[in-house]
Amino acid sequence: MEILKRVQGLSAAPVSAGTDEQNRILREFLPFKILEYKSGREHNGWYVPQNWEVKKAEIRKAGKLIYDGKVHPLGVIGYSQSFRGKATLSELREHLFFSKARPEKIIYHCDLYYKPYLKLWGFSVPYRQYQSLTDGEYEVELETEFSGGTMKVLEYTHKGKSPATIVFNAHNCHASQLNDGPAGYATFMEVMKRLQNRETRYTYRLVIAPEHMGTVFYLADLSAKEIKNFRAGIFMEMVGHDNPKFALQESFTGESPIDKIAHHVLRHKSRGGYWSDKFRKIVGNDETVWEAGGIEVPMISLSRCESKNHYYPEYHTNADNLSIMKEDMLDETADVLMAMIDVFEKDCVMKRKFTGLIALSNPKFDLYMRPGTDPSLKDSVPADQSKWNYLMDCLPRYFDEQYSILDIAIKHDLPFDKVYDYLSKFQEKNLVEFMDKEFI
Repeated sequence: MEILKRVQGLSAAPVSAGTDEQNRILREFLPFKILEYKSGREHNGWYVPQNWEVKKAEIRKAGKLIYDGKVHPLGVIGYSQSFRGKATLSELREHLFFSKARPEKIIYHCDLYYKPYLKLWGFSVPYRQYQSLTDGEYEVELETEFSGGTMKVLEYTHKGKSPATIVFNAHNCHASQLNDGPAGYATFMEVMKRLQNRETRYTYRLVIAPEHMGTVFYLADLSAKEIKNFRAGIFMEMVGHDNPKFALQESFTGESPIDKIAHHVLRHKSRGGYWSDKFRKIVGNDETVWEAGGIEVPMISLSRCESKNHYYPEYHTNADNLSIMKEDMLDETADVLMAMIDVFEKDCVMKRKFTGLIALSNPKFDLYMRPGTDPSLKDSVPADQSKWNYLMDCLPRYFDEQYSILDIAIKHDLPFDKVYDYLSKFQEKNLVEFMDKEFI
């Protein structure tokens, strides 16, 4: 929560002083590398925006101030042009943006960052205020400034034994939004901090960038070898509000290792459960950049979206602030991510070092999960005893270097960590050998 407290209220944009301040704050928590891309640069039809700042944004009627767009960072639509002049009510209304469904809120408007050629100007206003405007002549003084700058991407890497990399991605360009953007990168930063003193099999990289544009130019500057090292990814946002159920959006194929791992972990580790859908069927973010042809990194998206058409009540409004952030939601999200990482790190196949059927209950092995028929053993028996019984029946055929521990856990609908701990006892008894194998 400390990160979110520090960055709340900033006028973030793809290129702005507010985003630069945000980046400075984040580097206090992790030693990010900053990559820069000059304004005006083009790639595949995408452009790095100019630095954009609002200097003055006032609407007056008969000299009386009606609306000040600088009262809130969302008061002027993103990347608005300047305008100074008079307008009738009907003319003014063509440049006012609002949400009828949320009449008290100021909405976030970002379309012009992606369509700068439109050269439009406008204000975001509460619909209630829009309705209250009366006929007459209005004076508009909207002064915005465009200047050359650099779009910045933050990169932090935890190196593992293998160059094979799982990439985490979140965006940082939504003005004064906390759940939509910062909640994702703050949680990823917590995960990276937990990994700092841990030796890992895989490499983990966190990329924080302006939505779409940041990752487009970030990937454009990487070598083919670097891109090939990206084996799986997670995009994350909207995980801090009070909704106990996760939303999992699958990768393009829906069948990659990250899909299997995410489904399994969320099934067994999320307190409020989860729902899922296909690629781009829940939210739309940078997964299209990572999954694009020639890059093709399997990228899932994790959020707490309430439904496909209603993410959360405060979405893209001035109400997306610290008041809706729930620390327990953020903490659980970090725990779920760590559980996914544990699967990446520990999953392996096993090589049998015996022939025939082992008497698991023999004290020599003591590997039998006792059925719950004896009342004296009730407290020590797992709740899913029938699942464990069936697992023990099948185990001898799993030690063939074909089935991974995750495969076994999924087949028997048991938590990966519990199955891993149980099978580790077989290794301790020198019955099997865990064979290290990259699965991504």
